[in-house]
Amino acid sequence: MSSTLSEHVPHKGFTLVDLLVVLLIVGILAGLLFSVSDGIFNRGKRSRAESELTAISVALEAYRARVSDYPDVGTSRQLFDALDGKLGPKGNTLVPPYPPFLEAGNFSIASDESPELLDPWEEPYVYQYLKGEGTHPASSFLTFSAGPDCKASPDGQGSATKNDDNLWPDG
Repeated sequence: MSSTLSEHVPHKGFTLVDLLVVLLIVGILAGLLFSVSDGIFNRGKRSRAESELTAISVALEAYRARVSDYPDVGTSRQLFDALDGKLGPKGNTLVPPYPPFLEAGNFSIASDESPELLDPWEEPYVYQYLKGEGTHPASSFLTFSAGPDCKASPDGQGSATKNDDNLWPDG
C-alpha cells in the first residue's frame, strides 16, 4: 500500500472557470468605470462650452460698444478676425486694427493659417448676425455650440434647430 507523493499534494493553479469568472468581473467593473468617466468628461465639456459662449457674448457686446454694431460676418474665421480687432462691422479690414476683444489664448483654435474658435467637440462655434428691421431696428446676434451631436444650424431668422445637446449662452 504505498502511495505516491502526488496523490496527497493539492494541485495549485486556476481552472478555466476561475479565469472566466475573474475576466467577467473585471469586464463589468471596467464598463462601469468607462460609463461614469464618460459622463464626467461630457459634463466638463458642456461646462467649458457654456463658459466660452459667455466669453464670446461679452466680447461681442464689447465689439458693439466700440464700433456701434455687431460683426456682419458669415464664417467663424471672420468672427475670429472681428473679435481679434481686425475686421469692422461690415467685414472690412480695420487699419490700424483695434486691440482684441477676446483673449483667444483661452480657446481652442482650429489652426494658425485659418483660425476659428472651436467648441470642446472640435467644431466651430456657430455665429449669425441678425440685422434689425422694421419695428426692431437694433441688430443682434445668435451664437451657440451644436454640442456633441453637431446637429444644429441657424435658419436665418434668429432661431436654430435646437435639441438637448445644443449649448446656448445664458445671456
